[in-house]
Amino acid sequence: TENRPITADTIYGIGSTSKMFTATAIMILVERGLVDLDAPVTTYIPEFTMADARYKQITVRMLLNHSSGLMGATFRNAFLIRDNDPMAHDALISELAGQRLKADPGEYSVYCNDGLTLAELVVERVSSESFSDFIRNNITAPLGMNHTATSQDDFDHSRMARTYVDMAESYEVLELINVIGTGGVYSTAEDLGKFAGIFMYDSVAGADILSAESLRAMANAEYANGLWPEWDPAPGIFNYGLGWDSVNTYPFTAYGIKAVVKGGDTMQYHSSLLILPEYNLAATILTSGGSSTLNLIVVAELLQHVLDLKGALTAERPTVPTVPGGASVAVPIPPTMLEYSGLYAGELTMNSVDLSPDGSLSIVELGDSAPPAEIYAHIGDGVFVSARGDKYLNFVRESNGRTYIRRVWYLNIPGLGHTVMNDYIMQKLAPVAAAAMSDSIREAWLAREGHYYPINEKYSSLPYLVFGAMMEISISAEPGYVGTWQIVDENNAVSSIKIPGLASRDLTDIAFYTQDGCEYLKSGDMIYIGEKDIPVLATTVTSSPRRTIGPIGPDGYAIWYRIADVGGGGAVKIVVDVPMQGAFAIYEGAECTEFSWITGHNEAILPAEGMIVFAGDPGVVFAVSFQAVEAAEVAAAAEAAK
Repeated sequence: TENRPITADTIYGIGSTSKMFTATAIMILVERGLVDLDAPVTTYIPEFTMADARYKQITVRMLLNHSSGLMGATFRNAFLIRDNDPMAHDALISELAGQRLKADPGEYSVYCNDGLTLAELVVERVSSESFSDFIRNNITAPLGMNHTATSQDDFDHSRMARTYVDMAESYEVLELINVIGTGGVYSTAEDLGKFAGIFMYDSVAGADILSAESLRAMANAEYANGLWPEWDPAPGIFNYGLGWDSVNTYPFTAYGIKAVVKGGDTMQYHSSLLILPEYNLAATILTSGGSSTLNLIVVAELLQHVLDLKGALTAERPTVPTVPGGASVAVPIPPTMLEYSGLYAGELTMNSVDLSPDGSLSIVELGDSAPPAEIYAHIGDGVFVSARGDKYLNFVRESNGRTYIRRVWYLNIPGLGHTVMNDYIMQKLAPVAAAAMSDSIREAWLAREGHYYPINEKYSSLPYLVFGAMMEISISAEPGYVGTWQIVDENNAVSSIKIPGLASRDLTDIAFYTQDGCEYLKSGDMIYIGEKDIPVLATTVTSSPRRTIGPIGPDGYAIWYRIADVGGGGAVKIVVDVPMQGAFAIYEGAECTEFSWITGHNEAILPAEGMIVFAGDPGVVFAVSFQAVEAAEVAAAAEAAK
């Protein structure tokens, strides 16, 4: 790797901080009288339709404040390596046409990537420009943001902060996100400082982009229009405005200071932009490690220090509370609280929640590889505290009739500072009636337990690094559920959670179907094949010529094989003629040990047990052969992998 210093001109992916460019672009069009925030999206995209009549109620405002009710993130082929194919952007309307909504439009705000990509399309339809051209002509060029571009722009990628992955040795990964409005802007910290000038109440430069009226509209408490957790004792770092993650940001609320925040995380980059508009102050941090939350903690500490120097802090700095006597001293709970015990689901986990009369609370994540139980103690007034004293929980019956677990989490990083998460993290699930779960339905789902692998990601897709973005089907202990999905019939299961904030941000329904004699799993915009339908790769070393794998079919589905009984017990190397529009990846356990699109390799030693995928454009053919490997070469490869 190249040891190159970071400079003011080093470019980073800013991830979801890109959403503020989208929100700004929409507000520019609002000021020009070309967009009405409260008009239906269909006004501007007439062909937008969904398999749910409520889509007609979705307004442009709802796209920006995350209350559209869209399922979440239609991200197939959105994260690519050295590839700016816009297929994810281009396919959004057709993908949404087959989806339902997870909530009534405007019912509550829950983080939604698709909403901002749809807003990106609104900008393009109304302006008759590409989104990249629009933000260049109306935002970045007027502000002199000369080092800001999008994944669709032709810019010098060598100026990007280098990021790497390890596969026996370190390889550079150039991540390009091709849903620009939700995550595909690339910039420098200095340029983002110029962008922040738009949102300063006294900024001359910003006034040329948006009016003070628009700035205040973007910073309104949009989240409060629907269901939302109470603030006490702190508002947390997620409470949405128009584009903003937070418009009443901890710890600045303690001083009566307005602070707006937007953060972003991709697989490789992280960003945080914090602005105090009344003080004309902003700070941003861009990194290729860590997280946007860590970045926020740092910029919040930095701006508190600046305000302190100015004598602008009107109260003591907020601190992490402590529990007198420690969490081991539990207060008994009234018998009526025991009814809160039961099955709860978050976005990704199913949990068993158990309350005891003595005041102890146990949360157990269900699943074979679940972490240890989380134990909390009742400290009075229905509040439970974690053993470390950093998390506080209580149960809330909301106006929609659902029961939620609310968490207040003081995330303290020694040497950096702390912040607060105040959110609903789980929803109690209702038991499924026994009549709805016949033996044939349960048996159909039990037969499908196991691992599933994606077949419709492009060969340059970054998710191939994450065990091929595998998913797992596992029948829950609670009858009627598979994972967090509620079983409907032999082939369909639906997500049934409605949680404001973050915990139900990216939901899908799942469906099994059979095509050409093979069963597939569809989850959102992704299609998977089950391990039981994946053949074993024949790896016997022979003197016969190379054999072919493929061609890739007209649907572009990748071809998976299981690796087992390699070479009859000896070490074997696979040699592949890799086509220009194709790649192969190898997995041992959950680790990607080879991805030819990144490494440029055409050969690799096969693991004794694992998986291999061949992906490419329709019609692509891979020629492969197998060679016996000497013990010395195996040892050298193992050493390099350490």
